[in-house]
Amino acid sequence: MTTQRITKRTVDALQSNGSEFTVWDDTVSGFGVRVRPTGAKSYVVVYRAGAGRGSPVRRYTIAAVGKITPDLARARAKAVLGAVVHGHDPASQRTAERGTPTVAELADQFMTDHVRAKRKAGTAEFYQDILHRIVKPAIGTTKADKLTRLQIGKLHSSLSETPFQANRVLGVVGSMYAFAGRAGIVPEGTNPARGIDKFKESRRERFLTGGELERLGGAIREAETLGIPWRVDDTKPATKHVPKGARVTKIGPYAAAALRLLLFTGCRLREILHLRWQHVDMERGCLFLPDSKSGRKTVILNAPALAVLNTLERIGSYVVPGDDPEQPRHY
Repeated sequence: MTTQRITKRTVDALQSNGSEFTVWDDTVSGFGVRVRPTGAKSYVVVYRAGAGRGSPVRRYTIAAVGKITPDLARARAKAVLGAVVHGHDPASQRTAERGTPTVAELADQFMTDHVRAKRKAGTAEFYQDILHRIVKPAIGTTKADKLTRLQIGKLHSSLSETPFQANRVLGVVGSMYAFAGRAGIVPEGTNPARGIDKFKESRRERFLTGGELERLGGAIREAETLGIPWRVDDTKPATKHVPKGARVTKIGPYAAAALRLLLFTGCRLREILHLRWQHVDMERGCLFLPDSKSGRKTVILNAPALAVLNTLERIGSYVVPGDDPEQPRHY
């Protein structure tokens, strides 16, 4: 931990190093200058809201550097720490005065201002699903600064039959509260998902048998030639407008090709649907994926995958085009 006497000279000398850091004062414990990656600097004071080591840590922003002097900032830090000694929580009180949003409102702002702006589309969809389907219905009406670890713990426990999903809820909520702290919506350091034990996740790996591969290939051939028949319960009122004729689903050549490429390459669905011809090297038999879930990735193509690609007509930028040839196919 870096400590030194915080003066105008030391504050002016602080420069961004590409990540956020704080320089602490050597006379007033908890008082410091926070430097953002952008270079923005502010006076802060950190304290525990309550007695004991288990009490939550709060960060109170005093003012931006330049608006007040270091000596005045130090005096305000002492005043905040004095209020804490008398049982107050200045950071939470400030948040309350600003009007804290509900968890549902925070989730919407988190998605708009952070996730969709800074995360991949697939990640954004995953976050949106977790928040809309699980978090909002359970705790959406709770004020964001009033959400407790007990509430998150109960929500997590209620998802015990799906441990992977339950653990992802903790991750999404934690990320959302980190955003809320940085944005000043809740006191920094507030994270009701912290300290909750995650469920054990068992990795499951399964490969199709030869018989399953054969049946799957036959189903794809049937779907692109004759079509796959489907049935409805004609006794139900909701089905009275369903056509009475041939009830089959027939897929086009690009949908069939996508299924076969998924089967032959082991790629993720989005990696195939968003695959561009410029990333296909037929001569070397490779796919060069610039933005997969795990980063840049090279996929070696086997003979069946190369055969599928050789049969496709190039009508646009994408190997599996959507209705608009210049847009990827949706699910």
